[in-house]
Amino acid sequence: MKTIIQVVSFGISCYILILVALYFFQDKLLFFPGPTPFGDCPEMERRNARAETVGDIRYYLKTKSDPDAWIIIFHGNAGNACDRTYFLDLLKEFNSNLVVFEYPGYGKDLNAPGETLFLKQALELILHIKKTDRDSLPIYLMGESLGTGVATWIATRTDIRGLILISSYTSIAQVAQHHYFWLPVKFLMKHKFLAHTWAGQTQTPVILFHGVNDDIIPVHFARHQILNFKGEKELVEIPNCGHNDIMDIGEKIIQKKIRGFLSNTGTKQGP
Repeated sequence: MKTIIQVVSFGISCYILILVALYFFQDKLLFFPGPTPFGDCPEMERRNARAETVGDIRYYLKTKSDPDAWIIIFHGNAGNACDRTYFLDLLKEFNSNLVVFEYPGYGKDLNAPGETLFLKQALELILHIKKTDRDSLPIYLMGESLGTGVATWIATRTDIRGLILISSYTSIAQVAQHHYFWLPVKFLMKHKFLAHTWAGQTQTPVILFHGVNDDIIPVHFARHQILNFKGEKELVEIPNCGHNDIMDIGEKIIQKKIRGFLSNTGTKQGP
């Protein structure tokens, strides 16, 4: 009996230690900035995208001579904005100014990455673009993975023409709970990104794309999230692809669907 009690006590102690470690090291498990300093990005330069800084806000910008819209991109939790040249390739035939936002704490700046600062700077970027755009072009927000929550939150704070979300979730806390089902992680997380709540606070039209074989953010999260949006909405499930290859395998259907989405929301993008 004494041995059983010792084993149980040891197990409980280990479980508590895991919870403590998870709480204090959770940022390292969620945010994975790449090593490249912001602005040191030859691949962006080759695509005629220049690095811009406005106060603490940093982003890459590729402009058109006579654009019809803005598409502003919020990337996932790993790497940097510099790694997202595939968005410029995906959208190169669209007559839109393209912006790839760099998160604070990424691109070798001195901030600690975190939900509050991400949302603050992302909104500041949108308001800056609105203030300086003399033509008042419509703004679309494109989110990838973690960035789908950022884009959704912004739509609750200012007028946006449409949301384009790739690999979306209900909340980061719920995704974490899915992967660590044996731990109460959703109660421990500091950066919950409550996208399911934010989706219910906006009437912004939205189109979601998701790989059916996604094992990082399983497709059932997108199926639940689409129900939370209140305005016009569509979920496009792309077969035979997961989280990291959706842009390659789904490129043609994503381009076609985005073009239709922009047209349906009042922004024609060429023939």
